[in-house]
Amino acid sequence: MARSFVVVALFVSVLCFSSVLARKTPEKFNIEGKIYCDPCQFAFESRLSFPLAGVNVTLICIKEENDTVTYVKNSTTDANGMYNIPARGDHEEEICVVIADSPNKGQCKEAMPNTSDRIILTNNMGVTSSVRYVNPLGFMTQTIDSQCNLVVKELGLDTLDD
Repeated sequence: MARSFVVVALFVSVLCFSSVLARKTPEKFNIEGKIYCDPCQFAFESRLSFPLAGVNVTLICIKEENDTVTYVKNSTTDANGMYNIPARGDHEEEICVVIADSPNKGQCKEAMPNTSDRIILTNNMGVTSSVRYVNPLGFMTQTIDSQCNLVVKELGLDTLDD
């Protein structure tokens, strides 16, 4: 009798311990991206583009059916225009967007069409890495740099008008 009690106690202990191990920990993601300035008003990066430091970047997740904000996290770009936003949780049922605020200082205050980008924050979509990369987001100068004509020729964009 005592022996069967020990076996049952051991079995219950193993079962409880395995359930603790099986408990899912919250998913963690690192959202990485870059903010740049386009002095040519190309609306894409060129060799004349340069990084923007000190730009505020916000990750927002929203439940689409009722437009409820479910998650918000902020970051700021470093000297290389790079940012990293650590995020927690599975947001499969939500739309998550990274938005760059317009820089407060400097010459690059004109918004481009791509000052935000959607990002998937779930492991249920086939992406195994916890790092999520956002497309580069940019701003433009009000005036076009004099070297931009040379870049247009280098890229072969001057032949498009023919």
